[in-house]
Amino acid sequence: MNRHELRLKLIFTIYQHRLLHKNIIPLVFDNFAIDDLSELDTYIVNLINLINANEDRYIETISNYLTNWRFDRLNYVDQAILLVSVSEIEAKTNDKAIIINEAITIAKQYCDEESFKYINGVLDKI
Repeated sequence: MNRHELRLKLIFTIYQHRLLHKNIIPLVFDNFAIDDLSELDTYIVNLINLINANEDRYIETISNYLTNWRFDRLNYVDQAILLVSVSEIEAKTNDKAIIINEAITIAKQYCDEESFKYINGVLDKI
């Protein structure tokens, strides 16, 4: 699986986590069809661990850059894209411009027509 596919699976996992209020790790096992985290690429394991440990801090950071909006009012897919992207920015997995471009591409495919604009704006400010 390439990084784009891994990122999509992680976004779907975080989406389920936010929607169903379930722990991230069991969802990872189900969505990635694995028995142990060691079966995954270290890139994705690092992001999972970062999101799991820092989700509240990431939400606070994202919220600081939302204009006239609250994080909990965003749809769950937008929330997941932002959380994964912020974790990638913090982990410095890629150049920030690449991370933002991936987030925009995914948002254009899976979110409302206007979502990619504020996702771009938020991530650019972080």
